Amino acid sequence: MPIQLTPLDERHFDAWREATRARFIALRQESGMLRGDDAVIDADAFLDQLLPVGVATEASSILCIVDDGREIGTLWLIATGGILHLVDLAVDAVPDRVVLDGLFEAITTTARRNRVERVSVSLFSTDAGGRAFVDGRGFRCASIRMLLEPLPDREATSPDAASRGSDGPVTLLPMTEPRFASFAAESEAAFAADLVASGRYSEPDAQVESKRQMALELPDGLDSAGQELFTAHSDDGAEVGVLWIGMRVRDGHPHAFILDIEVAEDHRRRGFGRGIMLAAEREARRLGADSIGLHVFGFNDGAIRLYEGLGYRRVEERFLLDVADDDAGE
Repeated sequence: MPIQLTPLDERHFDAWREATRARFIALRQESGMLRGDDAVIDADAFLDQLLPVGVATEASSILCIVDDGREIGTLWLIATGGILHLVDLAVDAVPDRVVLDGLFEAITTTARRNRVERVSVSLFSTDAGGRAFVDGRGFRCASIRMLLEPLPDREATSPDAASRGSDGPVTLLPMTEPRFASFAAESEAAFAADLVASGRYSEPDAQVESKRQMALELPDGLDSAGQELFTAHSDDGAEVGVLWIGMRVRDGHPHAFILDIEVAEDHRRRGFGRGIMLAAEREARRLGADSIGLHVFGFNDGAIRLYEGLGYRRVEERFLLDVADDDAGE
């Protein structure tokens, strides 16, 4: 008998919500994405945002997963903007491949029925059930959240390597107003292009989202509170790249988040990316942080290798699946 998805009985919604809240808090904490009360606050805000009127929220479907007449878990789906978001997959135990194949077929059939183009899944690193579902089924990694915590003492282990590219040391200087003007335009355009390349946004929507995020982070330009912007220079004074750090609070302590890092095109493949990242650790410490977070698009294999080589670990990943346009939804 194929996997069946049946609507959650409204009488069980409150119990489902409480169990989902506990699961969301645990995933945030266990993955290291958030700590302490930050995980609780984030999980509550997430649920409130996506379920403003509870079980009656439009575009949201909470379903029971039934295998051979037995309920084995729940599935939360939201269809919006041409994407079917798999918000949560909660199962008692990681199902076997046959069950996962059946669940995949049921979800993709639902996607086609809703005339969506993609299925999106965001997974914390400790979500074994979600990982088993996406593995080997055509999903591609669209983006990754990474974390370095605590900051390593690299000078103690390799003092000659600290903040150096292969062509020499990297020095960070505060970005000037004239340089900021060109940087802001370039960064906004590049981020929009990356959103399109990742498959998460159409070109018009990516431009809107990039502009929105720039305005959110830099309302007062170079003088925006909590924003640290630098140009990176080689030992001969040449500008080799830029670095943008946004300061956050993590479990009550300063936390540095790398919002943008760029190596100038004519200085790439010379170790300056690593040098800038090492210099970022020095700046994070100066600002009182003992952790650094960042976001990287899944197609950027070189950057992912660099970050993981420096000790960053994946705490959350977003996966996308293109849904074939066939007759299944007719």
